[in-house]
Amino acid sequence: MRINGLPPESRRDELTRYVNHSHTARVEDLADVFGVSSMTIHRDLDALASEGRLERIRGGARAITARLAERDVRLRRHLNAHIKKQLANTAAQLIEPGSVIALDDSTTVGELGPHLESRRPSTVITHSLALMNSVATHPGIALVGLGGQYYAETDSFLGSVVVEQAQRLTADAVFVSTTAIKNQSLLHPDAEAALTKQALLKTGGRKILIIDSSKFEGSGLYHVMGLEEFDDIVIDKQLAPELLANLESLQLNIHLADTSPKD
Repeated sequence: MRINGLPPESRRDELTRYVNHSHTARVEDLADVFGVSSMTIHRDLDALASEGRLERIRGGARAITARLAERDVRLRRHLNAHIKKQLANTAAQLIEPGSVIALDDSTTVGELGPHLESRRPSTVITHSLALMNSVATHPGIALVGLGGQYYAETDSFLGSVVVEQAQRLTADAVFVSTTAIKNQSLLHPDAEAALTKQALLKTGGRKILIIDSSKFEGSGLYHVMGLEEFDDIVIDKQLAPELLANLESLQLNIHLADTSPKD
């Protein structure tokens, strides 16, 4: 299949999709598919790699894997980006106008940022620097930023100072995600992040988990919270039937997001 005549931004979007589908791709093959020179493809791949959308390898590029993306927020923001947006579309409906909400630093929860203006919470509490910057553009929403040690790899503030600040706050609802769910518990590979999520969850009367089905039966070292302590879970429809049955047995409010690709 050949894809010719696209403007640079559209071509780079299609390049990303092509490499994600193929897993790896050579410069010469991409030049043929997109009808441009090898030098143009080199420039496109360099730009996409700098944005964290692809990994540059000798002679071409390869898709970002979950394992590679786990430690770098730039990469995580592009991993399963369509699914995260659809999950956020569903989760945003749970934000009550005038409410106080707390948002964690996960890239999945970060997709709620574009919905805040229309959903109109009175206050947002967060330790995510990206969300702080987003909320700051909306003068009608009060921002409570939890500060402490800044971690570039998560683009957020983590640790004991953030935990102490969160312990003095209350919220109507708190939205979190995590890297893995196993044995009906939220798990995370990082101790500081796990403690910060725990503290944030304790601020909220209504605890809402937003997560895609690929995180189930994953691995994580540190326990965050049991699923039975949540009020709502927002998840995609691709969850295996037996796992969905397990969730239903916990009597959570389950909100299924349609994350199938749109034509």
